[in-house]
Amino acid sequence: MSYWFNELPSDWNVVKVKNVFNMISGGTPKSDIEEYWSDSEVIWVTPEDLSKEGKYLNDSIRKISNLGLQNCSANVIKANSIVVSTRAPIGNVKVSTVPFTTNQGCKSLEAKGKVNITYYYYVIALAKEHLNNLGQGTTFLELSNYSLKNVFVPYPDINSQDLIAYYLDTKCNQIDELIVAKKKQISLLEQQRQSIITEAVTKGLNPNVKMKDSGVEWIGEIPEHWEEQKIKYLFFESIERNFSEDATLLSLFTSIGVKPRRDMEEKGNKAQTVINYKVVRKGDIVVNKLLAWMGAIGLSEYNGVTSPDYDVYRSLNSARIEELYYHYYFRNHYFKGDCFKFGRGIMMMRWRTYPEQFKSILVPVPSKEEQTQIANYIETKEKELALTIKNIEHSIHKLKEYRQALIYEAVTGKIDVRDMELDEVR
Repeated sequence: MSYWFNELPSDWNVVKVKNVFNMISGGTPKSDIEEYWSDSEVIWVTPEDLSKEGKYLNDSIRKISNLGLQNCSANVIKANSIVVSTRAPIGNVKVSTVPFTTNQGCKSLEAKGKVNITYYYYVIALAKEHLNNLGQGTTFLELSNYSLKNVFVPYPDINSQDLIAYYLDTKCNQIDELIVAKKKQISLLEQQRQSIITEAVTKGLNPNVKMKDSGVEWIGEIPEHWEEQKIKYLFFESIERNFSEDATLLSLFTSIGVKPRRDMEEKGNKAQTVINYKVVRKGDIVVNKLLAWMGAIGLSEYNGVTSPDYDVYRSLNSARIEELYYHYYFRNHYFKGDCFKFGRGIMMMRWRTYPEQFKSILVPVPSKEEQTQIANYIETKEKELALTIKNIEHSIHKLKEYRQALIYEAVTGKIDVRDMELDEVR
């Protein structure tokens, strides 16, 4: 008989999930009946709630009323039970410290007898890959009741379960604290990056230069010798259209800018045709008018085409404009506020910054030489910060690997949990 784990201590047993837990399915009340959701009383868990970090369900989870609970024939599960996602992504797991119910994308596990729930939280979390392999379906993967019930799990005596659970909580908390500290480092470095860009594109690189008021609230003062112009005097809107099926399709992503769609196809749907798409040339600025206020602006480093819904801007005078400087300026956190201020719409999700409004935004205009110096300076700083962040992310990855290995070794009895100390993994 094959298991998803290796050998266990000789005095441990192996049982199926159904021998240790009662498994309970969930349901969903009708979303359009207010009484099922108002005066909410019972936590209602979905797979999305289980994808968040941490061992326990948090208080921000949606709740349903007792009437809604009756409508969907769901049951209230006891506190100190385990809940597992059985629809993609399969295998995310949490422990609830309060009574709860779930939708049909989750299964709840109530202990039949005396077991340590924390121990089995670690066991089932460790089995995630195995659970995914058991998933079936064409539209989406789903783990059946039968498959989950018949998953084999270790079954040490309760004293061993208690010791292992305490040990893993202690050690995993230490590791998690290190990970949190490293993530905070990354956050601070990202803030530093934004500060460097903002300072450079609005103040220049000479700290001793004379300053003047820019007329733009978030900028404040700019170097006295800089000009100020509306975007329409620096860039024009290009409406050149494509008539070739061989053109490279480019997409604009808020987080990473303009990239060939072929490199990112897993993140979106592939267009059926690129005929009549807008032509983009290397050095053009691409703007998603619908999401400009969220930072969906970027310089294209590629020749290609993009959606007709996007706006393409090209410099009026290459001798005067360093496009990379304006790439950093337009993607600056505060410039998003200008796009919102000059945009219009009936609601936030329909807020657009049309070309007429975008081109009316006032921006600084250093000399071409300064623009180039500033762009090069930012690029250098970005590379330095990116390398530092990459090293920290690698350290986080190693900590997570170590955490996973530690859990496996502990729940399968391969280490003496009374003597093991947390290794220095930095």
